[in-house]
Amino acid sequence: MTVPAVGQAQDLRDISLEDLMRIDAGRVFGASARTQPATEAPASVSFVTAEDIERYGYRTLADILRGVRGLYVSDDRNFSYLGARGFSKPGDYNSRVLLLVNGHRVNDNVYGQAEIGAEFGMDPAMFERVEIIRGPASSLYGDSALFAVVNVITRTGASLHGASVAVEGGSLDTARAHASLGRSLPNGLDFALSGTYERSGGVERLYFPAFDTPATSNGIARGLDGEQLGQLYTHVGFKDLTFTGAYGQRQRHVPTASFGTVFNEQAPREETNDRHTLVDLEYARAIGVTHLMARASYDRFSAGGVYPLPALEEDGPVLIGLNDVLGARWNIETRLTRALPWRQVLTSGAEFIDNVHQDQQGRFNDPRVPGFIQNRSSVQHALYAQDEIKVARWLILNAGARYDRYEAFSRVTPRTAVIVMPSSSQSFKYLFGSAFRAPNAYELNAYYFGVPNLHPESIDTHEVVWERYTRNWLRTSISTYWYKAEGLITLTPDSSAFLGITYVNQGRVHARGLETEAQMRLMRGMQGLVSYALQGVTDQDTHETLTNSPRHMLKARATVHGPTAQSSISIEALHVSRRTTLARNSVPSATLANLTMIQPIGRSFELSATLRNLFNEQYSDPASDQNVQDAIAQNGRTVRVSLRWTPSSR
Repeated sequence: MTVPAVGQAQDLRDISLEDLMRIDAGRVFGASARTQPATEAPASVSFVTAEDIERYGYRTLADILRGVRGLYVSDDRNFSYLGARGFSKPGDYNSRVLLLVNGHRVNDNVYGQAEIGAEFGMDPAMFERVEIIRGPASSLYGDSALFAVVNVITRTGASLHGASVAVEGGSLDTARAHASLGRSLPNGLDFALSGTYERSGGVERLYFPAFDTPATSNGIARGLDGEQLGQLYTHVGFKDLTFTGAYGQRQRHVPTASFGTVFNEQAPREETNDRHTLVDLEYARAIGVTHLMARASYDRFSAGGVYPLPALEEDGPVLIGLNDVLGARWNIETRLTRALPWRQVLTSGAEFIDNVHQDQQGRFNDPRVPGFIQNRSSVQHALYAQDEIKVARWLILNAGARYDRYEAFSRVTPRTAVIVMPSSSQSFKYLFGSAFRAPNAYELNAYYFGVPNLHPESIDTHEVVWERYTRNWLRTSISTYWYKAEGLITLTPDSSAFLGITYVNQGRVHARGLETEAQMRLMRGMQGLVSYALQGVTDQDTHETLTNSPRHMLKARATVHGPTAQSSISIEALHVSRRTTLARNSVPSATLANLTMIQPIGRSFELSATLRNLFNEQYSDPASDQNVQDAIAQNGRTVRVSLRWTPSSR
């Protein structure tokens, strides 16, 4: 494989999937904002490829991340929440993990949320691969990059190479249709288009013991678990310019009676609506030994909620609360990567963000209950630099820092790495990094929480990593880490606030962990992966294990091909040990198995079936303080069957 040198074209989507994902030459973009061998990257990195996504029947980004070493996903039957390195406080909106699309930040600017379920707004069928970069990365990316950076690389016309139409049906009254078209033309024009529509009725009858009284339908919520979504994606590339556009909309009925709503209310139902728009124009060009990237982008996030609340008087009508959020920002970024003397590679950049809307509104259907309107806007800017020095063939030093300036504060976040490479296929890494999370617009909502006096959260992380690639058939990795996070923004009682609670900086967490993984490729296309994570996370204020933090996680997956390379049977097994709830109870450990079978039919059709939770495991996830329930039951066994058509000329 020929590796682009600094100064050559380095668009991460220009490198073939085969070259990027060869097990003996894995390459990553997000660790240093440039393509480099994973063994030389100043981070511990995992990849999930388009091939993996198809083989294991992943339908959301949450499905993908659930199978990654050291990560876990919780679900409150509305949103999916990502846990990393033992940290996932229930209801925290994923604001401590940074989500990128082709290197472009997509966490919204109201909640700071990285949405990873169906609410994400992009179909995984359009993912080329997903990079998971563990540890803090604020030195390059700023806010929210505390525990991990997830970088979704989308597909191009060259990788689609034709048209495809798929229809799907399954349990829970699920139906899905997806169509895509992509071409790379001789004149250099590359384009890709796709659209997805999906609906699901969800579980028809859900039982919640916390509501088991005659007045609350004996704990049974009926027909309140449905979901509907639509997604559009487009990519156009020509010479040095790349345009990416995406739009996603999701409507979700919520059966849990969160935020004090009336349980099992049918008209109106509790529901949330999420809409995401992404427009990104990138210019990338090599000028001698310098690689220039300039980006202009626009993001728009809007969300609405319908909340049927208890009546103001006995036998009166239900009080309906309506919540609306609008977040919009313009972003301009430029980055230079240049080779310097003494085998150095310097990456430097600047970023300006104009948060034109960070608006929140609440209103009610009864004029006796006052609503509120809080329209905010803000600007922020940043400068960053990272230098990599190859001191010797076997030694790499890496150091970087970023300066972020907000209207109320500024932050400098450093990162350093020492990488020892006995050979090109093996490395030992010592990594240190700091990161921060700024208070978001929701936490600063003066109507809900009074006038919080908040400052950014911070984290310091140390990590030691060993990675080895053995020819073309085995990749092994072991890492150990320890971190301390301070000033965590936490809810506390406050009788003067409208909601009776407010946010303060008082959480302190210390953690240690060990992660190990082996990925194998054997004869006849057989391949497999097994990983184990051991983690201990302690709340320093209570000296107790952090809520929703499993001690052990064991994961394995394997694929066996049938008579042809296109047919396969893939199985995935995921074990998560018991977790503590907010009430200091425990949800039991859970072991899930998922099975996917793919079989071509003739030259143009492909039939696939995915069974999730194959053995119908009954399990729950810890709930947040937005719920009466201490834990939320998850789905049992489900099945999906898909038929895909591609023209035989593909």
